[in-house]
Amino acid sequence: MASVDAAAGVAPFVAKTYRMVDDPSTDAVIAWGRDSNSFVVADPFAFSQTLLPAHFKHSNFSSFVRQLNTYGFRKVDPDRWEFAHVAFLRGHTHLLPQIVRRGGGGKRKDDVGSCAANAGAAADEDAVAMEVVRLRREQRAIEDQVAAMSRRVQETERRAKQMLAFLLKVARGPAGDAPPRLLHGGRRRERLRRRRRVRRRGALGVLSYKSAV
Repeated sequence: MASVDAAAGVAPFVAKTYRMVDDPSTDAVIAWGRDSNSFVVADPFAFSQTLLPAHFKHSNFSSFVRQLNTYGFRKVDPDRWEFAHVAFLRGHTHLLPQIVRRGGGGKRKDDVGSCAANAGAAADEDAVAMEVVRLRREQRAIEDQVAAMSRRVQETERRAKQMLAFLLKVARGPAGDAPPRLLHGGRRRERLRRRRRVRRRGALGVLSYKSAV
């Protein structure tokens, strides 16, 4: 880890930030970017709960972001908390004294007010970016839920069609004929009709015989 000496003209905020970024034991929370010319806060919640209180005696992530803005850092990725400064480079601690607080020293009051306004606007932009990231995550979660529900509906429809086809097959029998119960019922009715006709004919025969006698 590169040595950072706050007494050699490096602002305490810058020195603490460099130490956090350059510490390999906290890379899961905060670490250098891919090209070592920026740093990424990968887990803002863990960063606010663990590292900020240890180094800055507070746990306000928005306050940390505002401090970065006042020292000239800029957010370089809209989808994650990645910040960069031309003098904040891995291994180049001799450049850190160039990172100074905006509006400090002999600046006029209107300059200080302008810097404060710019810092506030940048913080608002960061808040909007965080909200956009949150909304995108919620949108992806909703899309996943809708897709899962659609799959369940399709599976339910498929099973219903299979059950209907099975019931129709059972009802028609092996040869695709009418159901056995319907066949038996039709045959029974036909036998009853024949019996009625036989009885009717017998009754007519008896009447004819009596008439002849």
